[in-house]
Amino acid sequence: LMYRLTYPSLRCICISPPCGLMTWKSATCCKEFVTSFVLDSDMVPRLSVENMEHLRDEILELIARLKVPKFEVARSFFSDKFDDIQKDISNSNDEMLHPKDAIPHDSDFVLQLEEFEKVQRQRKIHRGIDPVHLYPCGQIIHLVKTEEIKSIKNSLLKCLSCGLSNAGCQYSPKWSTNDEFNEIIISPTMWSDHFPNRVCDVLETLASYFGTGTTSRS
Repeated sequence: LMYRLTYPSLRCICISPPCGLMTWKSATCCKEFVTSFVLDSDMVPRLSVENMEHLRDEILELIARLKVPKFEVARSFFSDKFDDIQKDISNSNDEMLHPKDAIPHDSDFVLQLEEFEKVQRQRKIHRGIDPVHLYPCGQIIHLVKTEEIKSIKNSLLKCLSCGLSNAGCQYSPKWSTNDEFNEIIISPTMWSDHFPNRVCDVLETLASYFGTGTTSRS
């Protein structure tokens, strides 16, 4: 923004920009000369205090809603029925979770959670500071995973990388607003989608698909 005053023709390309940098006014007023690229479920463009607190609260609420021991939930992800659970996730949720409006209040965890939430509310009141909402900058192109090609090679790469590989994944670009990145997406690739080499590979693939020339990396 400061260089723009000196160089009016300046244009900026941001790759996986962090979320907690700009207010809404600053993030949107630079759309004319700033273009940001975000790869699928990349955590960094969603990383803010507000989003982290929201994720924390959601995780604690899910634990409070559990009908079954936590080890049963973990075991289900490594069972032979994992594919079935993926296909019918709503049914498995009904089996494992109490409804939001029917959380039992007689467990030690729920009592501790209620006390924790009370303390957090008191701290916010004591600070007396309104939260500042921060956003990624410029006009944003979100590279969304739209398809995954199944093959033995791709499955092996995913296995060797503990699910972090995006082998066989295909992406489509879409325009996104700055406030669409208001929650952290839990995904096996939420960290690795921020790797520069992965972002560059996806951008080069899309550039080739749309007939845009690219400079080969050495």
